[in-house]
Amino acid sequence: MIELSASDLPASVTPAFVDVGGTVRGATNAVGVRIDRPGGHYRAAISIGIGTAAQRSALIADLVRGKQEGLRTAYPLQGVDQSGSGSPVVDGADQAGRVLSLRGLTPGYDLAKGFWMSIEDATGQHYLHNVFAGGIVAGDGTVTITLGEHLRVPFADGATVHLDQPMIEGDIAGNEQNWQLSRGNRVTGIQFTIEEMA
Repeated sequence: MIELSASDLPASVTPAFVDVGGTVRGATNAVGVRIDRPGGHYRAAISIGIGTAAQRSALIADLVRGKQEGLRTAYPLQGVDQSGSGSPVVDGADQAGRVLSLRGLTPGYDLAKGFWMSIEDATGQHYLHNVFAGGIVAGDGTVTITLGEHLRVPFADGATVHLDQPMIEGDIAGNEQNWQLSRGNRVTGIQFTIEEMA
């Protein structure tokens, strides 16, 4: 897994939620029934700003290798300040569904609706999640929240939760990675889409 440097800031990001559920309708197109399947995940189309060849050479090397091994990068918080969360971890093994209990947070921290988090499993893989119903952290550092999507794996008790700077990781979409070289040693056109693998 290749992790992009924090210095490789994107010029723009277009995130998307990939829903694996759907609505089933009868042959007469009658009232539909929603089938809500676990496995919904995220992807992000990322464009990197113009730079010199010297500034972009390491990034290009990371993208070439990341195309083969997978890529991890910071998920953009769009100016929302999620800092000061403490050292959050999953509170209790094998949680499922959308409700998640956490511990190790800073008492009084406002884990608000719309916040992003990534949960890191035992292998180091990050799973991006969005908070649907948050809460104020209790004096003992615990809080129970509701996620916008289902948990995708049964995380171990004590699994690390990244709130201050969540990460997105997965495959780079498509079969090729390209960029454009221009006069003045400029590099433009670095674009890629990362989609979570699980």
